[in-house]
Amino acid sequence: MAIKGIIFDKDGTLFNYAEVWGPVIRDYVDTVLMTFNIRNKKKARQKIYEIVGIDDRGHNYPDGFLFNHDKVVRIFFKILRFCIENHINPVKLYRLLTILLNSQSRKVITKLRQIDFSRLDDLMQRINERGIYIGLVTNDITANTMGFMEVMGITKYVHFLRTKESNCRKKPNSESIRQFASLFGLKSEEIAIVGDSIVDMEYAHNGQVGYTVAVMTGYGKREVLEKYADVIYDRVEDLINDPVILPE
Repeated sequence: MAIKGIIFDKDGTLFNYAEVWGPVIRDYVDTVLMTFNIRNKKKARQKIYEIVGIDDRGHNYPDGFLFNHDKVVRIFFKILRFCIENHINPVKLYRLLTILLNSQSRKVITKLRQIDFSRLDDLMQRINERGIYIGLVTNDITANTMGFMEVMGITKYVHFLRTKESNCRKKPNSESIRQFASLFGLKSEEIAIVGDSIVDMEYAHNGQVGYTVAVMTGYGKREVLEKYADVIYDRVEDLINDPVILPE
């Protein structure tokens, strides 16, 4: 059955997560080390990267804060262990981490402005010209998401948006897929999901969509993603040659 709607993830899918977040996270960790005057900076730096979820070289830690906003208790215990080791007030550190993460969107947008998104624009334009509805579902907040979309130049192509603040359950729950299908009169098998993580793959599976695409610009491991995805691409722009979504 022809694909008539596509739902994209954002971070790690529409842009390379490590390329954008790596430099930002390095500054982020420097602020934490300086604020609490931590002595064993090398060991502490690595621990903070693991708590956050990504280091300055782009290596990802799937159990980190960035990828588990809703798992507050688990993240707090990670922070608590770190604080005990370094004699830090855990509440103060948690508050600082939260403030820093919420303020980093400006730096991320600055980094995004340095990236050429012309190929992404070509892809979105081709999809749009085929009459395929485009959705974006992310666990980020709406303000950040709108800012990122504007910088990438894709706002005009997106027909459907769901964020952390939307009135639906978060991925991997498939409620937003059902909303997307209902809004545009689509069957689930007419929808494709494009993402970079195991959560995106489970989201597609739970929604019983017709086509699942994984990209390698996030923190997902190929050997895990290939168990779920129908196809894997190095970058989202490679979809422009996909025979299912854009057949000749």
